[in-house]
Amino acid sequence: MSSDTGVRLKLLRELAGFSQRELAKRAGVTNSSISTIEQGQVSPSVQSLVRILSAIPISLPDFFAFGVDVNTRELNRLVSPPIHSRTLVLAARSAGTFSVASADLSGVVLSGALTLTLAAGAQTLVTGESFCVSAGQLYRLGNISNDELRLFICSLFELSI
Repeated sequence: MSSDTGVRLKLLRELAGFSQRELAKRAGVTNSSISTIEQGQVSPSVQSLVRILSAIPISLPDFFAFGVDVNTRELNRLVSPPIHSRTLVLAARSAGTFSVASADLSGVVLSGALTLTLAAGAQTLVTGESFCVSAGQLYRLGNISNDELRLFICSLFELSI
């Protein structure tokens, strides 16, 4: 693992709004584990890091793709997390093709009725209801209503919908 693991973890923990204690509690590890990783005193095992990252939540590839200048160990100048969003409109009684989520994404139905199909099955959501699709998960969005469906989708990482 690269030497900037602690810097990355601290940045993402702070962006998520967690204290070291809160992240440790959510991940099922000790406070001192989080502290020593962030200070660069220890390098966590891949299994431990995945467990900690799942509490933020962020995938391991996205964690290492996150922008940190490893030469100066200064964080990129981020005033707030980069939230990528898009409003999608699906025609009446239509469905998209199955896709693999390139990043964790969340959404809310602005109007209409949505069928969200995941590997675990399909669920119907109506205006005001929200959903989350994990990175790497196969999904399909469909409009089951006779009217246009409007969705607001967002992610901390670039959307490829």
